[in-house]
Amino acid sequence: MTTLPPSPRTTLRRHPERGVPDRAALHAILDEALVVHVAAPGPRVLPMAFGRIGDRLYLHGAKKNALLTDLLAPRAEVCVVATLLDGLVLARSAFHHSMNYRSAVIFGRVEEIEGEERDRALEAIVEHALPGRAAECRAPSEDELRATRVVGLDLAEASVKVRAAGASDAPADEALPHWTGVLPLREAAGAPQPQSDAELPASLIAATLARAPRLPGETQEDDIRIHGDPRRLDFDRLFSWLADAYWATDLTPERLLGAIQGSRVAIAETMGGATLGFARAVTDGTTFGWLADVIVAPQARGRGIGTALCHWLIDHEAHRELRRWMLGTRDAHRLYERLGFERLPDGLYMVRRRT
Repeated sequence: MTTLPPSPRTTLRRHPERGVPDRAALHAILDEALVVHVAAPGPRVLPMAFGRIGDRLYLHGAKKNALLTDLLAPRAEVCVVATLLDGLVLARSAFHHSMNYRSAVIFGRVEEIEGEERDRALEAIVEHALPGRAAECRAPSEDELRATRVVGLDLAEASVKVRAAGASDAPADEALPHWTGVLPLREAAGAPQPQSDAELPASLIAATLARAPRLPGETQEDDIRIHGDPRRLDFDRLFSWLADAYWATDLTPERLLGAIQGSRVAIAETMGGATLGFARAVTDGTTFGWLADVIVAPQARGRGIGTALCHWLIDHEAHRELRRWMLGTRDAHRLYERLGFERLPDGLYMVRRRT
């Protein structure tokens, strides 16, 4: 762990216990944030896209961008802030309301970047927003490069501050009847909205799966792992299986991504990480769940993987309070009866009630 050296500007005076003097924590916040706010003399503050290579932050804009022009003036100083909001903290009193967050503040002077470093910086800015995208699109032309200014800021003077706790009520307020606690917040992505007939790129698939709901934990049975992390899913393999399924004849990659975004998933994989099976739950998280898209690789069927996936989803701690599960099937009634599902009179739908 490399410690961030303190300075008069980065020393925390309000809640110093929330400080994290760790350069790795600084990098982690910058790598997760998509936008930083950049303050320059003027006064002027603007949100900006950015990239990072090692201990240097890169910003870009038009050659005549006023903020970047001001930052390049002699003795001009810059302050850059990245903030990740993790939750709203509600106390019994208005005074003690707060937020859970991770934030980084960086001070220093920028310098204009040219040549090969400029080219690497521009690629890093694209890659920061969508890893893998730089190889999927046209590189900047010479005219575009001449119209663009890139500046770099060393991460030498910075501070990190984190709050990750519940409400801190005053002792005199603890008897009050008002609700207190935390409302967690997270960044999510919707289904991609195509404007061309081009194939859905790998970078967009990965970025969407990275922002899909995740169920914690995993289990291992023999040589198979089951977990709930969409980031580890072989999306193309899953799509090829579902495209042949009778219930998914109208499926597109965009629809499948949207379905995963609106679900909680279970994924079976080999110890080497190859996807073997998939299932998802559409649920309100409180009372009801719908089990869908249970599917196993053709070469791995007959090993109980589908049953294990359903068990993992239904029995997961996030679903223990659900009163009812339902599903629809034309040909797998016996499988689901072993899981406690009962056929409904129409013969297509099945229900599992909590006993």
